[in-house]
Amino acid sequence: MLSAVIPIVLVIARMVLRGVLPYPDLLRRARVRHRARDLAISAPWPQDGAAATGLDFAQLALLRLLWLQRETRRAVRTRQREAAALLARTSMETCILGLWCLHNPAASGKLRTSEIKTASGMLTFLSSTGLIPDTLIRQAVHALGEPEKLPDVRSMAAQIDAKTGATLAIHLYDQAYRPASQYFTHATNSSLLRHVTHERRRIARPTNSWVRRAPVRLADACVGLLAGAVADRVTAPTKLFLRYAEGHAKRVLPPLLATIGKGMAQRVSVGDVVHVLRKSQDVRAYLSRTGPEAAPVEREVRLRDLYDTLIARLDLDLPPEAIQPIIDHFVTVVLAEWDTDLLRRHP
Repeated sequence: MLSAVIPIVLVIARMVLRGVLPYPDLLRRARVRHRARDLAISAPWPQDGAAATGLDFAQLALLRLLWLQRETRRAVRTRQREAAALLARTSMETCILGLWCLHNPAASGKLRTSEIKTASGMLTFLSSTGLIPDTLIRQAVHALGEPEKLPDVRSMAAQIDAKTGATLAIHLYDQAYRPASQYFTHATNSSLLRHVTHERRRIARPTNSWVRRAPVRLADACVGLLAGAVADRVTAPTKLFLRYAEGHAKRVLPPLLATIGKGMAQRVSVGDVVHVLRKSQDVRAYLSRTGPEAAPVEREVRLRDLYDTLIARLDLDLPPEAIQPIIDHFVTVVLAEWDTDLLRRHP
C-alpha cells in the first residue's frame, strides 16, 4: 500500500548513488577536450572587434570553460573544496553566457555595451586619487555609447531553452548554479550557518555543503553542453559532446540534497531506521487487511503517526509549518492509492 512513496525513494537513491560513485571517463574526456579546443580556435579573432559575432564569443566562452574545467579538477584533487565549488559555478555561468551568445543575434553588441555600464566604476580610483576629475571620467565613458545591462543568468538560461526546445540549461541552473550561489558565493544565512554544527558549536572550518565530485561533474557537463552547441552551429559532429554533457549532468548531486544527507547520516542511528521500518510494516499490514468498512479517520491517523515518527527520527531543523504540507501530500497520495486498491479488491 505504501508503494506510492517507493518511486520517490528510488529516484532520490539513484540521484545520490550517481552523485557519489566514481564515473571513469578519462579517454572520452580527452577526446572531448581535444575536439572542443579545435572548435574554439578554428578561426582567428576578427581584426575589428566590433565585427565579432555571437559565435565568436561562444568560442571564447568554450576556451574559458576548458580552462575552468582543468582548474576545477585540480582544486578537487588538492581538496580545495571552496575553490572547486566557486570554479564550477563560474563554469556554469560561462556556459550559459556562451549558449546565450549563440542563440541571441544581438548578443555580441549587448556584451560590448554592457561593459560601458561598469566602466565608470572601474575608473573611480583615478578620481579618488585626484588624477582625473570624476566629471571627465563620466564624459569619456559617455562617449563610448549608451550602456546596456545584460539579462541575469536565469533569464539567459530560460531564453536558451526556449530557443532550443531543451531543458538542460535550466536543469543545471536549478540543480547546481542557484544552490552553489547560496552556499558558497554569496554571504547568506545558508553560507554562514555552515560554520555551525548540529550540536550548535561554532567552527572555523565550514561544513562542506556539496559532495566531492559534484563540482567536476558540473564543469564537465558545461563543457559538453557548450561544445555541442558550437559544433551544431558550425555543422560539426555533436553526438560525443551531447552524450558527455548528459552523462555528467545527471550525476550532479544538488547541494541541498548533499547537505541533508550528511546531516541525516550524523543524526540517524541504525535503531532509528529499524524502528521506522517496523512501524511502516505495521501500517502496511493494517492497510492490506482493512476492508471497505474501515474508518477513513483511523487510516489517516495511522499514516500521519508513521510520518510524524519518521520526521521526529530525522530531527530536521525545520518548523512544523514547512514540513506539514509535505506530510499532507504523502498522506493524500497513499490514501488515494489505498482507495484504488480497495475498489479493485471489493468491486
